[in-house]
Amino acid sequence: MTALASASGEPSPPKVARMQITGRHVLFTMLGFFGVIIATDAYLVYKAVSTFGGIETNDAYRKGLAYNERIAEERAQQSLRWTKDARLEKGELRVTIRDQNNNGVENLRITAVIGRPATNAQDRTVQLTQVGSGEYTAAIGEVEPGTWVAAMEAREAQSGSERLVYQSKVRLWKAP
Repeated sequence: MTALASASGEPSPPKVARMQITGRHVLFTMLGFFGVIIATDAYLVYKAVSTFGGIETNDAYRKGLAYNERIAEERAQQSLRWTKDARLEKGELRVTIRDQNNNGVENLRITAVIGRPATNAQDRTVQLTQVGSGEYTAAIGEVEPGTWVAAMEAREAQSGSERLVYQSKVRLWKAP
């Protein structure tokens, strides 16, 4: 490529096409930027709503009316000084309940709702059966590794009253 000589005999610099930013460029850049932000937000909102049902407590209004009764039940449970040990082992939920003298608590009908902490999609309700002194178990099948939550209710099984005597919510870990 040869440079053209000017009248003075010096070569002139090559012409470079300069791109100018116009209002149209700014408009499309701004629309693209906000379009990406809106699309990302819409996706995140969809995932949040579709994976969590939003119900933490069924029938919250009626439970709220019985709040003072719930406080009395909690105090009665604390006075028992029971301890629990819950774990996931080989496709089973195993719970051990001991009284203040470290004796196993027997003759309970324990129901547990086990699921993931952030969603109710994998929740399942199981009935635990007594297998030893204060030891209860329920088959839950093989579960994926990670954190699980078990909400348990123990009722008197022998008296026939089915009175709620113990409630507990515990986080469980299934190793990978």
